[in-house]
Amino acid sequence: MDQHSRWMAVAADILNAPTPGLAHGLFVDELMRQTRADVVTRIRLTPLDPEAIGIQVEARQAVPPREHWPVAAQARAHPLSRYYETTTDRSPVRLTDLMAAGWGLAPAEHDAMTALGITVHQMTLPCGRQDGGFDGWVVLNEDGFSDADLADLSGLQALLVGLDRHVSMFAALADRDDLALRDAPRLTPRERVVLDLLAAGSTAEGIAARLAISPRTVHKHQENLYRKLGARDRLSAVLSAQQLGLVPIPGGTARTQP
Repeated sequence: MDQHSRWMAVAADILNAPTPGLAHGLFVDELMRQTRADVVTRIRLTPLDPEAIGIQVEARQAVPPREHWPVAAQARAHPLSRYYETTTDRSPVRLTDLMAAGWGLAPAEHDAMTALGITVHQMTLPCGRQDGGFDGWVVLNEDGFSDADLADLSGLQALLVGLDRHVSMFAALADRDDLALRDAPRLTPRERVVLDLLAAGSTAEGIAARLAISPRTVHKHQENLYRKLGARDRLSAVLSAQQLGLVPIPGGTARTQP
């Protein structure tokens, strides 16, 4: 299987992954395999806040503790950051090529990398809008990256950027849903069952027969649900429950209330 076919198969797995953690893991594993990297880092340098930096490290081997990785000022002084800040190029590049072209490491940054055992064999995968910062992946490999490695990554860049964006949006949506669920009202087990049946279109009489309780008891559960969900009727209660992730939106799945 050639690399494009392999990535298409991996892309299908990523897009169908049930959790953002699995989608992220599949992406990172294949990126490391593709580039033969020992370490990959996801870096976000925002131009809006010069002190803001996000670094996410993935490794096949031991790496320096996270707090030892560069602070924002050090990351901005790195030749890769300076290159993307001052050029319009948004393709993958190798650090060694930049150094050979005169984009040298400052002595302090070189000494810090040496002390931490961080190799100069680094290659980028720009993903987001740069606008004075850097948003993308940096892969490290002690053995270096060949011209073919660089060409392969460049050829795959559009696909990988799309997958990276999907993984990031998936994680953001999951975080939003988790936050909404934490804010959801606490329902009793019987109220949850009644809510599910209401969402499925059952009438009060149908719910009463299904649960072997009186319609009056069903109406009492409905009143409690309306109060907790801030609803006036069945439709607004179901819509509110869908927004809170308590029942599935048609075509989707419900979140599980802890």
